Amino acid sequence: MSGLGQHIEYAQNFIAQVDAQHTRDVARESAMSSDKTRKNTERLYLVVQAMWELLKEKAGLTDADLDAKVQEIDMRDGRLDGQDSTQTAPLTCRQCGRTILSGQAQCSWCGAQVECGPFTHTR
Repeated sequence: MSGLGQHIEYAQNFIAQVDAQHTRDVARESAMSSDKTRKNTERLYLVVQAMWELLKEKAGLTDADLDAKVQEIDMRDGRLDGQDSTQTAPLTCRQCGRTILSGQAQCSWCGAQVECGPFTHTR
């Protein structure tokens, strides 16, 4: 094989090794992120379970009350689909009237703070 051919083959092998390492790194990071998400979800489940048990004990609410409220909230967007898509809908700025992308803490146009409730997600 000529000198140029050897250099090309070496470069191709090197690129393949770098790509393989990158793929392994991405897979490892994805697994770590997935594990963190699972742990956060389990913790959230425990907190919700504790809150619900307290409400049943202290306020006398029933599972039927909870089911009805979940369905009411689910239907706020007009669809019974197990999701609250109103949380991801764009907002309108109360100060300038322009659209604010979901998740923003303030209007990108005028800088006004987004008025949000306790379950609004902002960046």
